[in-house]
Formats: sequence, C-alpha cells, structure tokens
Amino acid sequence: MIKKYTSLLFDIDNTLLDFFAAEKSAVSYVLKAEGLPFDDETVSLYSAINQSYWERFERGEIPKSDIFEGRFKTLLCEIKREGDPAKISKEYCARLSCEHQKVDGADEILICLKEKGYKLYAATNGLSSTQYRRIDESGLKKYFDGIFVSEDAGHQKPEKEYYDYVISKIEEKDRRKMLIIGDSMSSDILGGKNAGIDTCWFNFAGTKKLYEPDYQVNSLAELKNIL
Repeated sequence: MIKKYTSLLFDIDNTLLDFFAAEKSAVSYVLKAEGLPFDDETVSLYSAINQSYWERFERGEIPKSDIFEGRFKTLLCEIKREGDPAKISKEYCARLSCEHQKVDGADEILICLKEKGYKLYAATNGLSSTQYRRIDESGLKKYFDGIFVSEDAGHQKPEKEYYDYVISKIEEKDRRKMLIIGDSMSSDILGGKNAGIDTCWFNFAGTKKLYEPDYQVNSLAELKNIL
C-alpha cells in the first residue's frame, strides 16, 4: 500500500532543471570568453572536476568556499593553461544563473501534483543568488510553497540539520508524511536516510545505486505511479 504523503521535497538540479545542459552552456561561454579551450572534452573535464568538489563538500571534507575557485584552478592545471580562477569563477556563476533548461516533464508533473493537493518545496544545494534566479526564470517558482537553498540554511544536503531547517519552515512536521525526490545518491538519498524521511530516487542517468531509496523512477512522469 502506498503511503500517504502531504509534502514533497524536490531537488532542483538534474531533477527539475537540467543542470548538465546549464553547466555545459555556461562553462563553454566563459571558457571561450577567456580564450581557453571550450571543446566537449574540456567541458566534460570541468564537469567531472566540479562534481568531485561538490561530493567532497557533501562528505564534509572541504568547506563550500573551496569549491568555486578551486574547481577552475584544478581545470587550468589539468589543461596546462594560465588564467585567473577567481575571475573565471565569478563570470561562470553569473552566467550559470541565467541558465534554466528544464528536465522533460517538469511542468506537467508539478501541475499534476499541485492539483492532487500536495505541498511542493524546492530543496537544493547551491548559491542562493544562482538558484533563486534559475527557479524564478525557469517558471518553476509558481509551483512551490517554499524554496530552501543550502546557503540560506547554513547546512547542506545530506546533513540532517539542513532538513531540520526545512521542516522548521513548513507546515507539515511529521517526517513520515514527507517524501524527498532527487537524483543524487550522495545528497538526496543519503540525506533522507540521515533525516528520517522517505526518498524517491530519480535515476534518469542509469547510475549505480549506493543506498536503498524507498522508491525509484526513471522519468518524472513515473511519479504518478507513486503519488
């Protein structure tokens, strides 16, 4: 029997917004502007470096401040080119905030779930200025009853304290009536386990399962089978 939830905590990047597409567009633009290689190989290298930095941050190995310049410093080292990591990082963050490509079916599922009476919340790691703008300009903001960015919370997924912060701000207080929906094993699924909240893994990329979610979907439309 499917549990009755009242409140859905949606991850944003690679769950509702296509972060890979946004990242590729933004980093290509900035590297080109800086006179650096912006071919697919270099962009893919940056993506891998960026992901590794965020994963280290989520594991508590580095502070968030190390991510932004560090990922470009590492990239410049890898491609053996000179540049100003601080300047590139600033330009990249500004450009990324303008990118808000949506995952297929994002509007349709959010409309469906709103009509069914669920409370919808955005629960995302990242910079507040970047995430709020992307959510707003993508047209997703109107669906949410609240938006919670890790920078504002002072904690990040998968920390229990991040979800404590979210719960302190929403109407529902019973964690058994909440469901986390996201693509990341290291932040969303582990975060749910840390916080005592059920999880639904959006495995659009067909990646390896590291933790056991309560549900798994491969497309947003499949959420209709759960909710």
